Amino acid sequence: MMRSDNIKNEEGVSEAIGFIIIFGLVMTGIALITLYGYPMLLQQQSNADVRNMEQTTVVLQNDIKSLCYKNVPYKETALQVSGGVLTVENCTETRERFEISVIKRDGDDNTSAIDQIKGLSPFSPGAFVYTADSQDATIALENGAVIRAQAGGSSMLAEPRWYVDVQESEKTFVINLVALNTSGPMARSGMGNVRMQLKSSKPPLILDLPDKETVKVTYLATDLEGFPKAWENYLTGTLGMTKSGDTNTYTLKEVSRLIIKKYEVQVLGI
Repeated sequence: MMRSDNIKNEEGVSEAIGFIIIFGLVMTGIALITLYGYPMLLQQQSNADVRNMEQTTVVLQNDIKSLCYKNVPYKETALQVSGGVLTVENCTETRERFEISVIKRDGDDNTSAIDQIKGLSPFSPGAFVYTADSQDATIALENGAVIRAQAGGSSMLAEPRWYVDVQESEKTFVINLVALNTSGPMARSGMGNVRMQLKSSKPPLILDLPDKETVKVTYLATDLEGFPKAWENYLTGTLGMTKSGDTNTYTLKEVSRLIIKKYEVQVLGI
């Protein structure tokens, strides 16, 4: 009888130890998932939200192109804003971004051309701006360009409609300016509809420069206020302009015709 009781006691201890070991392994697995896996899942979700907003902002860019260049009177787009907030900056409430001028061959300003450009330059475009909650990513639609900004700088995801057309000895520089107007502060998180219409589209300003002069474009905002690096890469890379020193000033030489067209888009709601 004594031997039988000892065997039963040993079997009970063995089962208890096995349960403790299995329970410990389960709790350790849950702890590891909570400590390492859950933050990784949140990061992946945040990255997916930012990528979705990149695509959504490109859709808004196409809507603006339809309003400005295809004579579409009204556009409405349903969108989902996740992981952050989408706001609209009115062009009248943001600081000036672009300054356009003309320089003669002798280095002096072409005052006649600058007088004609007045009213178009300096120019404040306004912007759609998405700010992510869980990371430092910002997606913006500024002056027809889709831009992504982070702590290290900014890059252009989709380019605006600026052109340099060279035919034989004639060089034409076309600049399209897109301003966003709102009736008041607007912000959106979650589902919503972006409603826009073309407010005004005046005839383009066409400047003939028979002496083939230099066009100067200055981006006036800093990294804290705008997206200078993205515009630098676009102006110097795609358009072939030359950066002047350490400033955000870019020049294009031998321009025989400068065309500037301004569009005003009214954002009715988001």
